[in-house]
Amino acid sequence: MEPVDLCIPIYLNQQIVFDLIAVLEDGFSQLSTIKTSATETESQKSGIGASIGVSNVFALLGVSFTGERGKEKGAQEQTEVSQEKVHTPTSLFAKLRLMLNDKQLLKRINTQEEIEKLASGQFVEFRAVLKKNPLVDAIEGFKQLMEIAVLFTDKESGALKGGKRGKGGRPQDANQLIMRQLDGMLTALTQSNSLELIGEMLDISGVKAVLSAKLDYFSDQNAQEIIDGEFRVLGKVIRVIKSDSGDTINLLRKTSFGRFDRNIFDQLASAFVGVEEAGVRFPKLITEIQGPALQIIPIAIFT
Repeated sequence: MEPVDLCIPIYLNQQIVFDLIAVLEDGFSQLSTIKTSATETESQKSGIGASIGVSNVFALLGVSFTGERGKEKGAQEQTEVSQEKVHTPTSLFAKLRLMLNDKQLLKRINTQEEIEKLASGQFVEFRAVLKKNPLVDAIEGFKQLMEIAVLFTDKESGALKGGKRGKGGRPQDANQLIMRQLDGMLTALTQSNSLELIGEMLDISGVKAVLSAKLDYFSDQNAQEIIDGEFRVLGKVIRVIKSDSGDTINLLRKTSFGRFDRNIFDQLASAFVGVEEAGVRFPKLITEIQGPALQIIPIAIFT
């Protein structure tokens, strides 16, 4: 067993894991009961009981152990121990990964030639550095900058007016309008509770992977843990963009911005230039990923 086999998922689509194991095993038992018996003749009586219950997104099932023994001197009595064994979603994913390996259904991507031979529908695993959709990342960063600016503006306004806010607060009104516009853009970019992640493959230079992730399947529903980290991704290929195809993956395809002209985002990028000159960096606004690239439905992002 390798250390990676004892995986720690940061993102885990439990529904896909359960469904695939059920298909591979023709259904599966959620609980298994193990019983053992023995014969003893000593005079002794004892009872043991313990339970562990966990309820969160990565551990949905409880574990309980019960045992009881009763004996009388000179008489034969049976001791029966009952144990209920269960899998957590993480252990089921580790089991699924091993099953895919054993059946040679999982392809590990390490070379450019392997990318060219891939087809839609195959299971793949690769190492990558992950980033958010650059447009989402830039707008979130600009919103945070605006929140800080509003905070200092309110303090300065209160100090100049003896701690009282005047009626003609137009700068604050303008800032609040910009904040609402940024919130609206973020809502449109993350509709259907999904998030586009861009993966820079570590073993193959110049190859990217676009992951369509669901926010509900992140640990604590927080995608920040994976940003700029090196992780393994296991998923299923839904599109292969080869280097000479001329095709692209549109990062806005699932949003209302997918209908907009590219020039609109060029204007948005120019709005960040002044801020960057002040020392605040924003990611380059990219709305399309050129080949070679893979479009993936991620099953797990883990380390």
